[in-house]
Amino acid sequence: MDTPLLALALFLILLQSGLALWWPPGRGFPWTFGTAGVLLLAAGLHRWLLEAPGQQLSLSGLYLALLGLLYLALGPYLRDYLSHQDSAQAKLNAATIPLFALSMVAALLVPPGYSLVFAWEAMALLGYLLIAWGEPGAQTGARWFLLSSRLSGAGVLLMVVALSLIERGSASLWPLVFVGALVGFGVKAAIFPLSLWLTRAHPVAPSPISALLSGGMTKLGLYGLLLATTFQTKPPEWMGWTLVLLGLAGAVYAPVRGLAEQDYKAVLAYSSVENLNLMLAGAGALMLTQDLRFLAALVFLQLSHAAYKGLLFLGSAILPAREIGRLGGLWKRAPVTAGLTLFASVAAASLPPLAGFLGEWLLFLSFLGAKGLLALSAGMVALAGVLASVLYLRAFGLTFLGSARSEAVDRGLEAGPGMRLGMSLLATFLMTISLFPAFFLPKGISVPLLPQFALFAGLLVLLTLLVWWLKKLQHRSYGTWDCGYTSLEPVMQPSPLGYSEQVLRLFPFVSLRSVPSVGVLDPLEQAYRLVSALYQNLASAFQRLQSGSIHLYLLLQFLALLVVLAVAL
Repeated sequence: MDTPLLALALFLILLQSGLALWWPPGRGFPWTFGTAGVLLLAAGLHRWLLEAPGQQLSLSGLYLALLGLLYLALGPYLRDYLSHQDSAQAKLNAATIPLFALSMVAALLVPPGYSLVFAWEAMALLGYLLIAWGEPGAQTGARWFLLSSRLSGAGVLLMVVALSLIERGSASLWPLVFVGALVGFGVKAAIFPLSLWLTRAHPVAPSPISALLSGGMTKLGLYGLLLATTFQTKPPEWMGWTLVLLGLAGAVYAPVRGLAEQDYKAVLAYSSVENLNLMLAGAGALMLTQDLRFLAALVFLQLSHAAYKGLLFLGSAILPAREIGRLGGLWKRAPVTAGLTLFASVAAASLPPLAGFLGEWLLFLSFLGAKGLLALSAGMVALAGVLASVLYLRAFGLTFLGSARSEAVDRGLEAGPGMRLGMSLLATFLMTISLFPAFFLPKGISVPLLPQFALFAGLLVLLTLLVWWLKKLQHRSYGTWDCGYTSLEPVMQPSPLGYSEQVLRLFPFVSLRSVPSVGVLDPLEQAYRLVSALYQNLASAFQRLQSGSIHLYLLLQFLALLVVLAVAL
């Protein structure tokens, strides 16, 4: 039943790529991408809700629905977004974005074989180009993305080759299958500590590309890991424990590092690392326990994350500057975008009653009810949720509330009607998940859910009573104590690092520095620099072999021949 829907969706996406070279930039996106999004969403939900849970067909359905949701929102959004770009650049992006979307859909539809490797590599190349074509300094972030994609592609290739050899009778190669899956799909899902590429690529990528990367492409890594669990009756325990331990470590590290970040989009990127690593920990627990409560938690975490993180990245396009310390007071200049961002921030901070809270609550209860050491993970989930709340309170408050900290805010404008429509579609879907969570669970998954309508109604009543009580209070007006200043200036508001300093001092792995410039010392980044220096030294040593001496080349060939003969004989 879903095959005709998928075929029509793929045709529309491919058609958009071809017509983009002749049409004005983004002109056809509302109906081609929008219609393709609706078809993918319908086909994906059909697969997910009606097929047996946990099988490849049903798993691909869940992620097709996620991609369909993002394409539906990008339809009207891209028309306004691309109209502000240079005509040639806009046409190039308008032709490449559908191909990038097509490669992600292909990665879900093909079987786990060499066709998957081709789709995976196409997705990496097109993603690299779209990031590199962004702002002037985007090449560094694009190279981070490309290097991580090389590692991810190597892991997927190792998995596919091992699977093909197993089909020919080499049953002892099963460990290589899971090592390849863990590396190939784990890197794409930003598993800690191989997640630095995401926090380097997101800030420099165009806002719609960031939404596709965070809300869609990283989820394909989770899809691959869950797909690997279907290869055998039960995956190896070491893989499950690896995902749990690294996932929980990343879920705590990322929001702490985000609290030390001053780039707004980088804060959203670190939040994505936290969200994805919580999902990876849940996927590892699912492998260890086969408890469907973990699968239910993953469903709500992934659906809500695609909606609210896509909304947050799309909303970041209106920011006149990325540095939080230069923003403030944007609520007055862009009230609709600010309101939608606040709604998404509440969900991202895992506050009730939205679906982000429901997913983390289910994950917390699932870990709490697990046996043995796995139950201790519930505390780490709770800590990650608290840190995420502080992270979003800081990001939203310093960006949209208060007074403008610089003249850059005067350039801030409200998003266009198409952009607002795209963000509103994501907000509507997020509200739908929050109000009707049971609809998004297949019949094979039965877990107790919170009474969402009662929770919404209770919070609405409490909010109404609070507003009524505040209005009844007598208010008096006093002058602000200004510490001797004749007038208070906007720059006297809390700075980004000043706001989060007390929290950062609780975590010694991220330390502040004030000399020679204000910033942070990150041991993970220092470790990457050390690896980079070792690689450069190794490359320099090998370059000495390129001396141009024919005698050296002949000697190397002779030694290589001896090694081959020794192995062959």
